[in-house]
Amino acid sequence: MTSPFSSTRELADAFVHSAQRVGATTPAIRGADWRLAVVTSVGGGGTVVAEGVTCRCLDSYPQPTIGDLIVITQSSSGNWLAAGRTATGGLGIGQSVTALKTADTSRTNNATPADDPHLAFTVAANATYTVEGWIKYSALVDLDITVDWTVPSGALGEWTGHGMGLGTTGQSTSGYSIRTETNDVSQPRNFSGTTSAAGEYSVLLYGTLRVQGTGGTFAMQWSQGNTGATATTVYTDSWLRLTRIS
Repeated sequence: MTSPFSSTRELADAFVHSAQRVGATTPAIRGADWRLAVVTSVGGGGTVVAEGVTCRCLDSYPQPTIGDLIVITQSSSGNWLAAGRTATGGLGIGQSVTALKTADTSRTNNATPADDPHLAFTVAANATYTVEGWIKYSALVDLDITVDWTVPSGALGEWTGHGMGLGTTGQSTSGYSIRTETNDVSQPRNFSGTTSAAGEYSVLLYGTLRVQGTGGTFAMQWSQGNTGATATTVYTDSWLRLTRIS
């Protein structure tokens, strides 16, 4: 029988190259490895398909989304895991960010809402967020406080503020009047001041922000409800939190 190899050395080289090819494609020989891949489908039972490979998600990757750039890793037995989403420069799905007010801000003789200097975020295009917050303020009755929002162009959503209704001058035997309406994300609402400028009150904020094709700034705006020389103030330790949900 005639060998296709002209020398023993050529035959040895062929064996080496063959072994290298087998080792490169056999996990039990190659050992574990990892690489980046883009999710192309999300399956049931905690699995995703990324560039043709079916992977089981770790608990730390609970909300996979088509288009995610993820880390996938393979064990020496050939099983694949999706370790999680890589950073995108913004919030990932399920992640939160909180803005804390670090100084008091007072406004007088101005009923045009403007961004609070501390309570602002940059939000991504085509992302959805839940909104939560707690605002501590003081205002005279009839001057009050107006709460509004800066949102990216085309953004949708709703918000509500649980705070004193207009015309509240103090606590009655049954407590305070509280506003509970739901509002469009770009719709302002007023909350009452009281007969004493020294009174300090709060608004609990909840809502949903659905950013469309244009990202940008999301910020809480506020002003006096009516212009007056006695300041309306939003205080240190007020806060606003966004959690990305899609």
